[in-house]
Amino acid sequence: MIEIDSQYIDQALADSSSRVPGLSAMVSSEENTLYKGHFGYLDLEKKLPVDDNSLFRIASMTKAVTSTCIMQLIERGELSLDTELKQFFPEVASKKIIEGFNENDQPIYSEVTNAVNISHLLSHSSGFGYEMWNENITKLVGRGELVSMMTNKKEFLDAPLLFNPGSAWEYGIGIDWLGVLIEKISDMSLQDYMKENIFNPLGMNDTSYDLPLSDHDRVTKVYNRTGENFAEIPFGVTETFDFYSGGGGLISNAEDYSTFLKIFLNKGKGNGSQVLKESSIQTMLVSSDKNIKMNKLPTSAPPLTEDMEIMPGIDKSWSPGFMINHEESQTGRPKESAGWAGLFNSYFWIDTENKIVSVVLMQMLPFLEKGCVQTLEEFESSIYKNK
Repeated sequence: MIEIDSQYIDQALADSSSRVPGLSAMVSSEENTLYKGHFGYLDLEKKLPVDDNSLFRIASMTKAVTSTCIMQLIERGELSLDTELKQFFPEVASKKIIEGFNENDQPIYSEVTNAVNISHLLSHSSGFGYEMWNENITKLVGRGELVSMMTNKKEFLDAPLLFNPGSAWEYGIGIDWLGVLIEKISDMSLQDYMKENIFNPLGMNDTSYDLPLSDHDRVTKVYNRTGENFAEIPFGVTETFDFYSGGGGLISNAEDYSTFLKIFLNKGKGNGSQVLKESSIQTMLVSSDKNIKMNKLPTSAPPLTEDMEIMPGIDKSWSPGFMINHEESQTGRPKESAGWAGLFNSYFWIDTENKIVSVVLMQMLPFLEKGCVQTLEEFESSIYKNK
């Protein structure tokens, strides 16, 4: 295992104060916390510092939790990676592929030849996309022919496909489909399933979708950059959701999320509970198909996200749950590490070579904002400086 220099990491993150209003970061081994640091403010106006009590919107970091729930259902014999989604939702069989729009500005559709299965959904090779990175989906939403995913109404699942399942990669709403699938199979809300099968067994007491009003002031404000300063973006906190999104929506902190990630270093165990079998852990940490590579996705919503290109120039694909980088990064993250991120610039990775997990939580838009990416890279570099 590499040697962690806490003072060096502290200095690297303290230097980020001009780039990020506030953040929490953590590095853990299988059993121990190797580093924890809080910097800046959860509320700039009130000068409330980020601390152990602070909560963060982790957005798409929710996906890894949902994927873990699916693997539990596979272990219980309810599903397999080859199970077709239409077995539970027959309406999926009638979906078509949107190819674009004709000269009369009418959508052009083609037929789907492959069925969407669980493996496709877990690895973002299902053909489902996101409106913020796909012009065709954005246009359908703008025309009122499709509900925006930003409404948090499940009708956004009515979206067409972008390609034949299993033929390409595009980040999308496939994990949201898995969320409604978990609810259908378990006859529980997604939040209740996660609490019973992941959060409670692991002792993750600060992770949930719904948040009591009494805890709302613990949630870090969201900001964007205005020149040299930061401006708050009004972002409400939901007391009770109508729809629990498998692809996003959880609120958590670095301590809780690190607790979750450590099961991937500990053969599926955590807090005395066997959350997943070792075989499932191994499946989730290996690419589903190295030939289906991640590609750059141009933004269709600049206020929300930059072009999506994480670790530019590095060969990457997806496992059933995580992005896998097939080359070592410039910051020292080893090849074949597993990780991902959330829209508000939260990031994590699982480094099985050095047996550590790392989390850094920020609350800024757009996603992949340059100052946030620089902070992430300096955090990584400070961890691996003794490698």
